Amino acid sequence: MAAVYEEALKKDIAAKNPVGNYVLFGDDTYLINMYTKKLSSLIADSDDVFNYHKFSGKCDLQSVYDAAVQFPMMADKKCIIIKDYDYQKADKTDFERLLNIASEDFGTAVVIFVFDSIEFDHKKDAKAKKIIAAAEKSGGKAVILNHRRTPELVKMLCSAAIKRGCKIDSSVARYLIETSGDDILNLTNELNKLCHYANKGTITKETVDTVCIKSPEASVYN
Repeated sequence: MAAVYEEALKKDIAAKNPVGNYVLFGDDTYLINMYTKKLSSLIADSDDVFNYHKFSGKCDLQSVYDAAVQFPMMADKKCIIIKDYDYQKADKTDFERLLNIASEDFGTAVVIFVFDSIEFDHKKDAKAKKIIAAAEKSGGKAVILNHRRTPELVKMLCSAAIKRGCKIDSSVARYLIETSGDDILNLTNELNKLCHYANKGTITKETVDTVCIKSPEASVYN
C-alpha cells in the first residue's frame, strides 16, 4: 500500500478505534497538528502523564520503545507521539530502531510519527518509503495532509461562517481564497475577522477587501 489521504484518516477517527501506528506528514501544518490532536485524543488525554507520551526529534528511541511496551495505567491504550525525528541524520542502528517501532503492533499503544518541520518525501526518499512500509506492517497508515483544494476550502468557509452566525456566498469564499491564499490557519483567522466585522450579517467581496490582508501573490497580481 501507498500513503493515503485525509479522508482515510477521517474514517479511522470516526470509527474511534485507531490501530497500529500512524505517520502524518504533508505541506499543511494546520492539518497535521489538527489531526495529531484528534487522533491522539481518541487514545489518551494529553494531561494523562501515565498514558500520553510526547517525544521531540532528538529523543532516545529506546525510551520511546520502553514507553510503548509498558502497559497503560487504568486505560485501554497509550498514545506515543514522536514529532520531527530527523531520520535522515540517524545512524544505521537508530534508523533500524525507528523502523522496528513503526512496524510493531503494540496492541496497547499507538505510536504517531509526526513530520511537520522535517521534510518527508514519500515519493523519492528511500528512507521515508521504509517508514511508511513499517507503519503499514503494524496495521496503521501513513497519511498525506496537503493543502485542501479550493472546492473543499469553499465548503469549509461557508460552513464555518454559518456556525459563527454569518453568511458567505461560495463565490465570495472563493474570492477570499484567491486573495488571502489557501493556508487553512490563515483563512480561519481571516474568517474570524470577517464574521466579527459583519456582526452576524452577510460577508461580501467588499467586506473581504475592507478587512482581509491580501497574500503577496494577489497583491502583485493586482
